[in-house]
Amino acid sequence: MADILTQLQTCLDQLATQFYATLGYLTTYHDNSPAIPPPNVPNAAPALARISKNTNAPPVPASVAAGAAGDGAAQTSPIPPPTQQPGTAGETGEAEGDPNLPPQPDSPRTFAARQRELARDLIIKEQQIEYLISVLPGIGASEAEQESRIRELETQLRDVEKERMAKTKELRRLRGRLESVLGAVSVGIYGDKEYQR
Repeated sequence: MADILTQLQTCLDQLATQFYATLGYLTTYHDNSPAIPPPNVPNAAPALARISKNTNAPPVPASVAAGAAGDGAAQTSPIPPPTQQPGTAGETGEAEGDPNLPPQPDSPRTFAARQRELARDLIIKEQQIEYLISVLPGIGASEAEQESRIRELETQLRDVEKERMAKTKELRRLRGRLESVLGAVSVGIYGDKEYQR
């Protein structure tokens, strides 16, 4: 299992990916309904006319769009004509398989359910991050407590280093004994070099 900091970095990366995916879903599958200004606020921004997803024209206030259509000046209206919706057959039938058209918006019920699901996933990931942060060493301890803990660990480290040095010396001594035994075995039991010839 990875250490806490690695897990925390992984969770943060996953959270960023979830944010990106959530924004992608919301911008792709919303129904383009115009914003509704608060009823009793006189200087609120006007509602925008419905904008087709396939247009680059700037948004137009809904009041201007309604007034232009009501005055019989539909030819000079800055609102572009509605474009062909994906999945519906056009006059020539070409729009049906066009991969450049955006997908159909989700129904309000489906869109709301998926929004709740995406929000729940973001909250769960954020809670995982909060938990990992809470179990980091030193969280909730004062500076003095952390310094005393560091001193204790330094003392323990010095003791372990002394033990390591002692074991290293013992290992060298045992290696010398083993080399002398192996040397005796290689020469033979009698130790006579003339007898081995």
